[in-house]
Amino acid sequence: MNSGNYRELVIIKPDGVERKLVGEIISVFEKAGFTIEKLQKTILTDKIVKLLYRDTEEQLTGMGEKTIKSVEEKGELNKLDELFGTRDPYKIGKQLIERQRKFMISGPVVAMILDKENAPADARKIVGSTDPPKAEKGTIRGDFGSDSIYIANGERRAVHNLLHASDPENAEYEIGIFEKFVFDA
Repeated sequence: MNSGNYRELVIIKPDGVERKLVGEIISVFEKAGFTIEKLQKTILTDKIVKLLYRDTEEQLTGMGEKTIKSVEEKGELNKLDELFGTRDPYKIGKQLIERQRKFMISGPVVAMILDKENAPADARKIVGSTDPPKAEKGTIRGDFGSDSIYIANGERRAVHNLLHASDPENAEYEIGIFEKFVFDA
């Protein structure tokens, strides 16, 4: 088993499982030279998603800023007040993370630990932008995505963007959660 720069946690979210894209998604990673170290279909618990989606200021502010940008691009900043009751990125992020947690426990997911040199960076390139309409063709979200941050916010739910892929700086932390509570449980 390698460590650090060689491993990545990828989770096929409930929408990817429901849409029966698991095989196609796995195939994309394998064709890109990734080795599947571990793979398991599971239903996540509140405990796991709270460990995975942490309430850090950086995380919440980043989520809020992406949402503000999405609404701003449509020329509808005034919708933020209607949708979130605030324009503060951190407070928006708090609402978004709760939606994301709820979504991640709403149905089965497929969790994978992938192995390859530069795995976290390479996996994120393959996955594509968090906002599927902005994801390049040839990425998983660009080719298979059918939702958007804008639509999800209007419906007050998490964006259905098929996958979670660890940030390079969080990959081993997130892998540790899944090794403890999912793969070796």
